[in-house]
Amino acid sequence: MDKKNPEGQTGLVEHVFKKGLCVTCGACVDLCPYMHYHDGRVTVMDKCQAEDGRCFKWCPRAVPPGMNTADAEQMAAKGIGPFRKIVAARACDEKKRESSQNGGMATALLTLAMETGMIQGAILTDRGDDDAPSGKMVLSKEMISAFSGSRYSASGALSALNRAVGKGVEKIGVVGLPCQMEALERRHQYYIKKQMTDQVTLKIGLFCTWALDYRKLAAYLEQEGLTGTVIKCDIPPPPAEIFRVYTTGGTFDFPLPDIRQMIQKGCSVCTDMTSLYADISLGAYEGREGWNTLIIRTETGEKLVDLAVSKGRIEIEAFPEKNMSDLDHAAQNKKNRGADASLKMTEGEVGS
Repeated sequence: MDKKNPEGQTGLVEHVFKKGLCVTCGACVDLCPYMHYHDGRVTVMDKCQAEDGRCFKWCPRAVPPGMNTADAEQMAAKGIGPFRKIVAARACDEKKRESSQNGGMATALLTLAMETGMIQGAILTDRGDDDAPSGKMVLSKEMISAFSGSRYSASGALSALNRAVGKGVEKIGVVGLPCQMEALERRHQYYIKKQMTDQVTLKIGLFCTWALDYRKLAAYLEQEGLTGTVIKCDIPPPPAEIFRVYTTGGTFDFPLPDIRQMIQKGCSVCTDMTSLYADISLGAYEGREGWNTLIIRTETGEKLVDLAVSKGRIEIEAFPEKNMSDLDHAAQNKKNRGADASLKMTEGEVGS
């Protein structure tokens, strides 16, 4: 290893934190006492001298994950990445749909996965009632629905996975953003190299165009007089151009251009809109309220979805070609924007 480019905390600080590229995924937090997540930020508590560390190797903004050539070529072929099937889907339980985002698919699939023993626990993101959203380990299927709804701000959720390892939970499901799915892929490749068992047995990835800086968002909402505890956020389809926040005090709309000013800088170099490294990817079904777009990517994902259909937990329909084309176009656009931003940053056109 080149000691001038350490792959430990020093490298993480130099290549990620100093450039403002941290996306607060939480992959580096709670691996050791030096990294901490607080109030929506990952912070360095003390200096670590190790030149080789998991904090750097697992970071989605540090080094590329170990993929074989075939995988890399397949990832590059389409904006939405490799998949087995894409369908429209929603939970059959109407109450689950009403309390969840869009079609309630994440809740329905996680509940079934826990019932059948595919997972023993799930890493989910809480609502952050009095603080920033953060990751929690959920061990009861009855608790899953309490974590439903999109946050649109970073959460540091993978820190909960790091804390859970070694506590007897051998099969873990994770719901997260594309950057978190990428961190899990890096983690998985590290485990393979070290001949270790990966406790993550199910990955449900969410569609994401960007995530917001929690501190900036919280300050903005307070300034605008938001009342009540935030339940979930949503961006209605064009031409609305609004950011909608559902709280215990009502529903509030804010101009989307104002909200975009709070996007994390690290999101600008992201090339993944649809969680390429997940077993199952979930997003809104544009133009059809109450339904999800469901991308089944792996054998694990396919088995779970087929079981959910056979047990009457979810219903699926064919995904129209027009929607498929629009989705691929949007995903490819994000890939292109991220690649361009990364190139500009490398060339020094984007400052730190």
